[in-house]
Amino acid sequence: MPGVPDPVAALLTARRSGQALPAFPAPVPATLTEAYAVQQRLAAALGAPVLGWKVGRIPPALVETLGAERLAGPVLRVAGLDGSTPGEARVFAGGGGAIEAEAMLRLRAVPDGPVRGDDDGAVWVDEIRAGFEVASSPAPGVHAHAPFGIIADIGINNGLLLGPRLDIAGFTTLAVETRIDGASVGAGRPIDVLDGPWGSVNFLVELHRRGVIELQPGQWISAGAITGVHPIAIGQTAEACFGADARIACVAVMETGFQ
Repeated sequence: MPGVPDPVAALLTARRSGQALPAFPAPVPATLTEAYAVQQRLAAALGAPVLGWKVGRIPPALVETLGAERLAGPVLRVAGLDGSTPGEARVFAGGGGAIEAEAMLRLRAVPDGPVRGDDDGAVWVDEIRAGFEVASSPAPGVHAHAPFGIIADIGINNGLLLGPRLDIAGFTTLAVETRIDGASVGAGRPIDVLDGPWGSVNFLVELHRRGVIELQPGQWISAGAITGVHPIAIGQTAEACFGADARIACVAVMETGFQ
């Protein structure tokens, strides 16, 4: 309707221009259904192929009310890390910016039932990598509107950075540590994030079956923040170690606009 505020228009302009907004645009969705509807419209308006899906967490205080522990958002950017030079994590100056060390799973095919572990997962996933999810929104204070604002703004995903391959046998129990500018900011294991990476896959499969998202072979699944969600400012460097052998690094740079 003419004159009715539309958060998609404001978020689309901000993401295309790289310019932060003064606040999350009204009206903020008030239900999961409304939030995913805004997400679908925004992703379509950005006009890029969906290369994967990020999985995040619902604030614990809302889990029982909403009947969900996780949230999802489309991934529209994927870049590789060469291991010698830090990759670029694009964040909105004046918006929200964070980095998350995650296990990245590439779908061989869309599961036709629950995935119960590594052996079963090998049927459906053909590659696993250490990586970073870049979580950035042009809307400052987006977390104050969690989970609805986060879902609506394409899961506040601003790309995946893919590092070395991980062995499907045992990747869930790898010790992971994240450091920002050399200081440790968090540690954990993939298996300790709710019911682990396979639980994230099953969550997305359920959304797919309900028509909320569309999974496709070849898409990446960013399976959850292993060491936490760590704010990062432009110019800071993040590093993550996955066990003894896999190390990744990136530097936060200014977002200049989605192309």
